[in-house]
Amino acid sequence: MVDRLLFDVRHALRSLRRRPAYTVSCVATLALVIGVNAALFAAINATLFRPIGLKSGERTVTVFTMPPGLSDPKYRNPFHAIDLVRFRERSRTLTQISGFIQQERVLGLGEEPTVVATIPLSAELLRLAQDGPVLGRTFTDDEEARQERLVVLSFGTWQARFGGDPGIVGRVVQLDAEPYTVIGVMPRSFPPKFLEAELWTPLGIRNSAAADGRTYIVPIAQLADGASIQQADAEARAIVADLAREFPQTHHGWTAGALGFREWQYGAFRTPLIVLFLAVTVLLLIASSNIASLTLAHVTARGGELALRRAIGASRSAVVRLVLVEMALVNIAGAVTAIGLGASILPSLLAIAPATTRVLGDVRIDWRVAVYAMACGALASIAAGLFPALTAADSSSALHAGTRSTSTRRRQQWRTVLLASQTALCVALLVSGGLLVRALGRASRQAPGFDASHVLTAQLRLPPSRFSTPMSRVTAIDQVVERMSAIPGVVQAGATMNRFIPGFVYQTAVDIERQPTPDGSSHVVGFRRVSPSYFTTLRIRLLAGRNFTAQDSLSTPSVALVSQSFANRFWPTVDPIGRRLKRGTSWMTVVGVVADVSDVNALQPPEPTLYAAWSQTANAAFPTGLVLRTAGDPLAVAPALRAAVRSVDPTLALDRLEPLEKFLADSLAPQRFRATLMLGLAIVGLLLGAIGIAGVTARTIVERMPEFGVRLALGCDARSLWRLAVVEQLRVVGIGAAAGTALALGTGRLLASLLPETGGTDPAVLAGSIVLLAGTAAVAAAVPASRVLRLNPIVVLRES
Repeated sequence: MVDRLLFDVRHALRSLRRRPAYTVSCVATLALVIGVNAALFAAINATLFRPIGLKSGERTVTVFTMPPGLSDPKYRNPFHAIDLVRFRERSRTLTQISGFIQQERVLGLGEEPTVVATIPLSAELLRLAQDGPVLGRTFTDDEEARQERLVVLSFGTWQARFGGDPGIVGRVVQLDAEPYTVIGVMPRSFPPKFLEAELWTPLGIRNSAAADGRTYIVPIAQLADGASIQQADAEARAIVADLAREFPQTHHGWTAGALGFREWQYGAFRTPLIVLFLAVTVLLLIASSNIASLTLAHVTARGGELALRRAIGASRSAVVRLVLVEMALVNIAGAVTAIGLGASILPSLLAIAPATTRVLGDVRIDWRVAVYAMACGALASIAAGLFPALTAADSSSALHAGTRSTSTRRRQQWRTVLLASQTALCVALLVSGGLLVRALGRASRQAPGFDASHVLTAQLRLPPSRFSTPMSRVTAIDQVVERMSAIPGVVQAGATMNRFIPGFVYQTAVDIERQPTPDGSSHVVGFRRVSPSYFTTLRIRLLAGRNFTAQDSLSTPSVALVSQSFANRFWPTVDPIGRRLKRGTSWMTVVGVVADVSDVNALQPPEPTLYAAWSQTANAAFPTGLVLRTAGDPLAVAPALRAAVRSVDPTLALDRLEPLEKFLADSLAPQRFRATLMLGLAIVGLLLGAIGIAGVTARTIVERMPEFGVRLALGCDARSLWRLAVVEQLRVVGIGAAAGTALALGTGRLLASLLPETGGTDPAVLAGSIVLLAGTAAVAAAVPASRVLRLNPIVVLRES
């Protein structure tokens, strides 16, 4: 058996070498299509299949809380401090319950302080690392509970900021102008994406934690032995219900739930990745159909050789095996080439939308991707080679017709089916790409409610140790805004509590005077602290009432501005000016209404938003967002901005100096990634379709050469024969396009259910796709058919 297989392989290699055009065409087609498949599967592999880099592995879960009356996943909240305490006390389905928060702090190194990403976390989370520290140790549970001033560095930070100093353990560094001692360095393999930071510090949640209303702790836990995620979800709801009875002021109406690690980290990416994966699968089918047509023509051209093999005693299975071995070798070569090609394509795919793909973590070609690529090659071998192989076995008639025997009617029918199927799949793929491009165009034209042109944004953190009182924080921000406004080239400047990161939102709970909810819970709305100049800097329209002024201070009654959607929701029939609402224990009076803005995500509709005066509610727990409108390039004033901030306090540090237009671009990044990739797949599918049409036309011309010779000898016009050949192929394309239209309508509905922004099938997109395909098909058929125009009937008849 082995000897027979080796004989077939040697013979197949010789046969493929004698037909380099066929071999190269098949290998190149498979390498391109499987390479794209492998690159996209690498992203799916990173999110769904690669092992989780923690000791808790697949049993890692998180728990979330949900504000009253809300159920959309985008409103999921972290824990209150008391929630973490109660879950540790009461949970039976979860063990090793830990927590962390994401925080930016000022690291004092050298003359200019630097903002660094830090994560205060439970000691247990560092112990979940699969490898221990490369230097020193991590902090203990007691050290974490006492919130001692200890620091564990990431490997990258140790190398980049401290030069890989082997004596780093024990060194004291300044964080927010406070001394912290470095006690360890984590390995290069740590952390997982959700714990990514430059350094980690103790979280310090004690059992005596108060219910202060803030939800800021992200919980991480491990499923207990025998427990399921469904049981943990039910238990989380029960524990939060108990908390609502224990702390009605902060927890009334809140619910909770549990999520597995993959759903928590990558759930938002699953649907778009599935859509793209289906698209590359369609592309693989188109390529297989294309290769099947090439192989069928290849087998037809070898009819005499294969018939001779049958005549001298080769069995039918031996002929089938020979063709399948050739196809297997071609697909192995294509799959191996595809792995290298996929590795080279992958960085380009990730670069389409770095802000989006960065969240996927370490996307690379590993053994799982390689196995997948080889599996694609095997499936393509079966799909593209089985029927040609069976056809080759039934070739006894070819012996009488010689090596130039024409295809049987059955082969012609299958060639028609393959071409029509390929065309239908191309239409569906083109329509899908067109729908995503149209959706991207609509999203990019949406007005966010503010003018982002010539605006620079930055983040400024006020260290609590230096700005411990509300008055000191108000004074500092007032001075920063004043000095920003004096920078040459700055038209206006303001401050806000907004990070301008797509999806990042601050929310708060409010009670509306004389509008209690049925269950007594608070309303959850968007929240911003802003300076009086914020609205004019971003050119947000004031619709009614007044703006904040310098007279709104810590010593005057609290006032608020609300967005138009806020006013429409709570006071649809009355004037909102003068109405009162309560945030926490403080009553606020509405003095103005401003236009709605999409400053959480440019793709999301505006949400009801409450604006408080920074001068009345300054808080050191949150960084301050600075906005500067400039006369020219916003980044040109960045050095002057840094100098202005340092002139207020040399310990202050700026971070994320970016044009506001980047926020809009990052908001569009997920759609841009999907649309660009889908459009690219559609173009590749169209090119494969064109190659298939050209190949079928060329083969048809060769097989019908004797017929055309006779017609020409009898006086038929060559141009008429050319038109006949082209029209026959376009008729098949038309049948495929009709089937593709029905398929595209179903595809549009599927896309609308998975990605609502596509809006379903668009007649203009459908018509444009068919016109584009028809034009491409006409050219693809006309070029090889032009061979008819050069035929010499005497030569053709002599050689027939």
